[in-house]
Amino acid sequence: MKKSSIIRTAASAALCLSLTAGAVMPKQALAWDWLSAGLAMFQVGAEYAYLNKQVSYLDNKGRDEYMGQIKNKYGVNTDPTANAMLTRIMTRLSDAVALTDDSIVKKPYNYFVNNDKSFNAFCTLGHNMSVNIGAFTKLNYNEDELAFVIAHEMGHGQKNHPAAGVKRALPLSILGALYASQNRNSASSVGAALVTTIGTAKWVTKPMESQADKLAFDYAVAAGYNVGAGAALWQHILEQNGSKSSGFAELFNDHPTSVSRRDNYNKKITEWSKNQVNVNKETGLITVAGKPFYTPAKTTNMSPQEQAFLIAGNLSAVFHDGGQHDAVWTNSENVLLVGEQPVMSLDGVAEAGTVETRLRDILSSSNVRTVVTEEINDDNNSKRSTAKVKAEQKQESAAETKPMTMRQKLEAYKAQQ
Repeated sequence: MKKSSIIRTAASAALCLSLTAGAVMPKQALAWDWLSAGLAMFQVGAEYAYLNKQVSYLDNKGRDEYMGQIKNKYGVNTDPTANAMLTRIMTRLSDAVALTDDSIVKKPYNYFVNNDKSFNAFCTLGHNMSVNIGAFTKLNYNEDELAFVIAHEMGHGQKNHPAAGVKRALPLSILGALYASQNRNSASSVGAALVTTIGTAKWVTKPMESQADKLAFDYAVAAGYNVGAGAALWQHILEQNGSKSSGFAELFNDHPTSVSRRDNYNKKITEWSKNQVNVNKETGLITVAGKPFYTPAKTTNMSPQEQAFLIAGNLSAVFHDGGQHDAVWTNSENVLLVGEQPVMSLDGVAEAGTVETRLRDILSSSNVRTVVTEEINDDNNSKRSTAKVKAEQKQESAAETKPMTMRQKLEAYKAQQ
């Protein structure tokens, strides 16, 4: 915290103390007591200097110690599917973050799945992160949507929002008590006090949330997750909570609303597609190149809108990557693709063949005309063969220019120490 901020905070605290005292003092004693005010300012300044020192320790050298406190507080969940998924997501997202921010190499994330059954996740001091088992179950273990939740928390971590939040919002009463009881385990005492307030809206501001949302999109998409998963996530939250706020959404009750976040991510789908893909947020109708393509039917796990955002995210990737000229086909697993890009599963879809034909017609008749060769139209075996060749060529090309992964950067960093 800057010295000027400490002084302003101290002055405010001193004024509050003086005014409070004045309310019960006799009239002749209402004069400003400069000595008392000065002592109060000095006391608060010392308390904040103490806080800065302890927060810096927990955020760096003491972060593993702090992680132990967090695990003791929340409990470690051993669900194998959730843990494997979290490891996979963290690995992919860490690689994506490392492409633009090397600081993650020096301070990689600690993470675990905790036992809380509510829908939540948090990133606190020291790049220590945890995801509630409830987030996995309530999102039906949808990896794309969970990746956006976790990428959002990593956005907070990369911008040091946890440390800034603690310094901004820790109540003076708690700070004063911690300062007064300084001992050899000061950092542990501060950590214990902070653990009880992890996952509350007190630490984050609206600008912090907006910045984390933007970074979540950048990180998740760079990691190869569905472009539409951010909109699908917030659509899911809206449907679960209605007009009420609870769980993950409650953290942001005075921040960007679930509706605005859903709508912002929906706009990104269109922007990513170069304005070729749109989703009607009310009906779930997906429009491609200005023509209606498909409205998903409700399933036991997803609404038409949530499905639509995910399908549209895949279609957006087609246009973003210039794949709209590739063949439209269905593979042996009944997945509709455009070239190598999966679009949607056709399992349970009424008139699946019509859906495939409609997408092919839209792409071939639009201004972004798709090229469909005779041999690809002959049968799906030829389509799969063509796509396989393209995939192999793409992998070979990517291998030549593939950037270092997070693990490779970390190993290189350790070798230099």
